[in-house]
Amino acid sequence: VGLGKTIEAGMVALELIIRHRARKILVVCPSSLQIQWQEQMRDKFGLDFRIVNSQLMKDLRRQRGIHVNPWNHFPRLITSIDFLKRERPLRMFREILPGPHDPIYPRKFDLMIVDEAHNCAPSGRGKYATDSLRTKALRLLVPHFEHKLFLTATPHNGYPESFSALLELLDNQRFARSTKPDRKQLETVMVRRLKSELPPNWDGSPRFPKRSLEPLEVPYTDDEREIHS
Repeated sequence: VGLGKTIEAGMVALELIIRHRARKILVVCPSSLQIQWQEQMRDKFGLDFRIVNSQLMKDLRRQRGIHVNPWNHFPRLITSIDFLKRERPLRMFREILPGPHDPIYPRKFDLMIVDEAHNCAPSGRGKYATDSLRTKALRLLVPHFEHKLFLTATPHNGYPESFSALLELLDNQRFARSTKPDRKQLETVMVRRLKSELPPNWDGSPRFPKRSLEPLEVPYTDDEREIHS
């Protein structure tokens, strides 16, 4: 947390644009971060993103007709995962994707950035990972993006099946759900940043305060113990 994932994603996106390897970009993030993403991309990289939500869909229909589709109307988009998973937005996205018998190459979109990607991971239940609506929406879209960038401070939720399913969404050629990921293959697609790896400030002071854990003893009376039992 706080190590600049948004800025790094913007640097990657801008580099792909400069190399003419990305034009259509979709950022999927929690709804509370949409404005932050829009401002960061505009102020730091000069990239203009439109936020796709119910208000934008209403405005487009009023201005340009009822058949306008926001997903292919602008090259750079930001949307929330909970808006994307709804029936109508997902149906409109499905309308511009290739049909079951159509070729998917060249892909319709170039770069997908998923912020807080752990929110889209299947929920782990013992030996199985159950897809949520968020997972199903992402699983529908990821095959149609050439490049995928998942950002999260907590990629592993403690369930190996959930982690492997998230890796499969990122790259289904290297990983498969319910299969333990190969360490070498994982290192080729995952960049892990730790606070301890950052250099100190200009004056030599640590960039982050040292974290120390101290136990706090709380008296446990016989009456409380009896109530709890």
